[in-house]
Amino acid sequence: MDKKQKKEPGMKEWAIILAAGVLLLLLSVPDLFHKEKEDEKAVDAGSAAVRIETPTEEYAERMETKLEEMLLKIKGVTGANVVITVKSTAEKVVLQDVTTNSERLEEQDGNGGVRNSQKNTEEKSTVLTSEVPYLTKELTPEVEGVVVVLSGAEGNAVLAITEAVQALFDVPAHKVKIIKD
Repeated sequence: MDKKQKKEPGMKEWAIILAAGVLLLLLSVPDLFHKEKEDEKAVDAGSAAVRIETPTEEYAERMETKLEEMLLKIKGVTGANVVITVKSTAEKVVLQDVTTNSERLEEQDGNGGVRNSQKNTEEKSTVLTSEVPYLTKELTPEVEGVVVVLSGAEGNAVLAITEAVQALFDVPAHKVKIIKD
């Protein structure tokens, strides 16, 4: 008379089954947790575009912060505010396969005249890795001008700061303005 009693699943077992089901459902959707950033959108294989533009505000803000931090390390400078303007956007250059064909034709007529013609064709296609363009390099935006407002800086420090900004951003002196607060 020893019969094993079959036990109905209780609340704890149902919670485990439900959690396992939800986990399986979430894992079955592959791109649920992976969002593509706008500035890293892929170029279609048939597209003629070679460069992909990306936002520049983030680059300018990052450079402004770095320059402000550097300026505060200069003796006598108690405060610094920096504004950087850029000419162009950052660019990502993709690798392209280039196929070139050249055809040359030379014809002579019965009167001794010669006619030459040449035909050149070039086909470009973007090189892809896992359906994403292969990047060869990233170009940072070109800096247009820099304005620095300083507190506590002396005469020699202002000249040194102007030269430092010129060296960092490759801008001419007339595109750098240092203002003492």
